[in-house]
Amino acid sequence: MRAHRVVLAALAAVSLSACTGEPASSGLRTFDSPQALAEANRVAAEGKQSVTVDLDLATSGKGSCGLRTSDYAATCEISIADAEKVAYVMVPDGIFVRIPDGQAPQPDKPWLKLDPADTRNPLGQAMADVAVHIRDSADIRKALPEGAQLVEKAEEPVNGRTAVRYTAHVTVNGQASVLKLWVDDADLPVKTELKTPVPEGEPVTVTAVFRDWGKPVTITPPTPDQLTTLPTA
Repeated sequence: MRAHRVVLAALAAVSLSACTGEPASSGLRTFDSPQALAEANRVAAEGKQSVTVDLDLATSGKGSCGLRTSDYAATCEISIADAEKVAYVMVPDGIFVRIPDGQAPQPDKPWLKLDPADTRNPLGQAMADVAVHIRDSADIRKALPEGAQLVEKAEEPVNGRTAVRYTAHVTVNGQASVLKLWVDDADLPVKTELKTPVPEGEPVTVTAVFRDWGKPVTITPPTPDQLTTLPTA
């Protein structure tokens, strides 16, 4: 679970990007402060209302999330290594996870409602923690860690698009980490990359690719009759 926390804390960091301030040589605006960068990205993202984010979590798997930037509701599918994809739905009034096919005690009730505050069920808490951090990876209101420092900015195309690449020093779980993020001419993130050291191991590199800004996403929470419960401790 600690490795998940490293990755998910990284995800919370990688979602930040934006623009405002001085123009670059091509006319792209740039920022000198993390706060200005975050605010410009927030305004641009909320104006688009939705986005799809493709995540590469290194050895912890891959996934994709469709998000609404008005309330940061999300629908995600995450797979760890070769395991079957796990579906999450996060809305303002609940966090839900779908039990993989064939593993639900009741096949017609494949969904669990998770409560991060339910101390009676450590497994449920852990699953909720994963879901919350995945969702928050696209919430730029929470994205920039305290004390982050922008150390470099340069024009650099990414995925065939003109962009400004920012490099920032951030702290993830007490570890000094390097965040790179690319922002396009509409003040929207195109890609993020976070490299976090792991004690006695290779650094964990998490990437996120932002696409389909403004394309509607469908977020459908399960109905009450589709819900099951985890046994409490």
